Amino acid sequence: MVKIIGTESKVNPVTKEQYNLIVLLGNVEVLKSKSTGKPYLTAKKVTMPTTLTSDQAEELVGTSLPGEIEMVDCPEYEIKMPGSNKKVRINHSFQFVPSTSNEIVK
Repeated sequence: MVKIIGTESKVNPVTKEQYNLIVLLGNVEVLKSKSTGKPYLTAKKVTMPTTLTSDQAEELVGTSLPGEIEMVDCPEYEIKMPGSNKKVRINHSFQFVPSTSNEIVK
């Protein structure tokens, strides 16, 4: 299950049309720090486009959707690490993968 934690409105730079996104938060995971060896908590967060109005999308905040956030392969791209000038090449992203059930859980 993933939880809907927010909404966003964006404007397509080419068509100038506004569209809405819902923000999804995956399950909390315990990972081990590579630098200190200590455990820490993390959760994957993704956005997903929706045809719902802003008001309709806002009503879904706090509900859950059956599915998971999974890592998927994508064309390589480069990001700058926060707080440094180091650049990293990445060839994956994360996306919501729904389970076979289409129900929304409150």
